[in-house]
Amino acid sequence: MEIKILKEIRRFVATSLGNQHEETGVIYFSEPLVGYASWDDPLFQAYKNSIGEFHLTPREIFAAAFDNQRVAGGTVICWILPISERARQSNRLQEQWPGREWALTRYFGEEFNCELRRHMVEYITGLGHQAVAPTLSDIFQSFSETPVGFASNWSERHAAYAAGLGTFSMNDAFISEAGIAVRMGSVITDLKLLPTLRKEQNYQANCLNCNACISRCPVGAITTNGHDKIKCRTYLFSEESVQLAEKYGGQKTAGCGLCQTRVPCEFKNPRRKTEAS
Repeated sequence: MEIKILKEIRRFVATSLGNQHEETGVIYFSEPLVGYASWDDPLFQAYKNSIGEFHLTPREIFAAAFDNQRVAGGTVICWILPISERARQSNRLQEQWPGREWALTRYFGEEFNCELRRHMVEYITGLGHQAVAPTLSDIFQSFSETPVGFASNWSERHAAYAAGLGTFSMNDAFISEAGIAVRMGSVITDLKLLPTLRKEQNYQANCLNCNACISRCPVGAITTNGHDKIKCRTYLFSEESVQLAEKYGGQKTAGCGLCQTRVPCEFKNPRRKTEAS
């Protein structure tokens, strides 16, 4: 069943018209990576300490979605959507604002990611099981002031870490085997699947602390001490970013993502080269 789920996610990404910008022809994402975590993995409970009590466990989200049904166990299905070469190329030469293809991928690519979430809920339902996409559920919330800064009650990055898909980076992003220039998604289901082996116990194992992302940040939001979420978000949602998004043909914000391109971890896990040398 694990292979069946993997193939369906990859099929949808490869064949859906939603994975391509109609005007420019830009493909948003290349072949996805998929991982599975038991919803009873102790990490999800531990996140209440590292993130905050407000961060929900998979069981809590499933119970809220299905009227507190008691289910023996289930799975968090997670995926990594690697941003396409063309979109990444558009960002590599930029120093202040994102390239057009990158900005379009940030907005319309995430819309497609939501399509994938909805599709996988329908697909799993068709298999005779129940499923919910946390970030599309009524229970999903974001908070501007928490002990860890801006945060939500479900983190796609933390779910992906639990599912063995990679580790965090010094700029608060996520380095997978397909690199750091990615989007992520997940669904929670009562379908029991074999959890993916989580190879790394160090939550930043894939980050070499090379500091390349520090020099890429146009507002100095990344330092050796970490990532300033407030400074970063202020830039992302500034009036200049909104105007650029409109100019590019997107909506809301153009984003940034400079720290995810022209860096050693852009499209690969930099540790693999180090380990092989």
